[in-house]
Amino acid sequence: MHVSLALSTIVLLFCAQSAFSSRVVKRSEDLRQQVLGELNEFRSKYAEAAQVSNMNELTYDMELEKVASQYNSCHDENILNRLENEPHYALRKKQLEDDFVEYAAIHRNETEKLKGYFRNEDLFSTVLQPNVKKVGCYHFTSLCVHNIWPPAAIFTNVKRSTVRGWCIFGPKHRFTPDDTFYGKPGSHCSGKLTRNGLCKATN
Repeated sequence: MHVSLALSTIVLLFCAQSAFSSRVVKRSEDLRQQVLGELNEFRSKYAEAAQVSNMNELTYDMELEKVASQYNSCHDENILNRLENEPHYALRKKQLEDDFVEYAAIHRNETEKLKGYFRNEDLFSTVLQPNVKKVGCYHFTSLCVHNIWPPAAIFTNVKRSTVRGWCIFGPKHRFTPDDTFYGKPGSHCSGKLTRNGLCKATN
């Protein structure tokens, strides 16, 4: 009787643990697809607003997620200094992205001015880099708050923003503002297009 009860308890615990693990895995996968969708939507909207003709669609990369997980703090100075060596992006308020898309649409013919936002210390230098193809992200266990880059005041009133996590992009390369080509979105793709005007990245 006691043996049977013990076995039943073990089976129930195993089932409960398996169910919990399945929920965690599903939540992680849902989060990956959510952030990937958000990043591609931002890239698509910006490409349309600024008439960028060679913006790649991003795919999610688990190896880059492992890299991103090494930067598991938004306050540790050592981590932040090391992060500068990676093509990265902070997951901030969506309003910042929306405000920049609106600004880009208004100033789409001033390409040199727009390129000026893709230099050192810029908010969007990597996430809107047309040639990146892959992304992996780490989400903080608790939100933190960062001050916004002062020159961003030209297109947004947001001064401080929560940061949900970091995303690392690939392939790692020395990107420049001149990597961006202008024209009808998708017209400078080397292969197929997505429905939202992004280029299907080739390996």
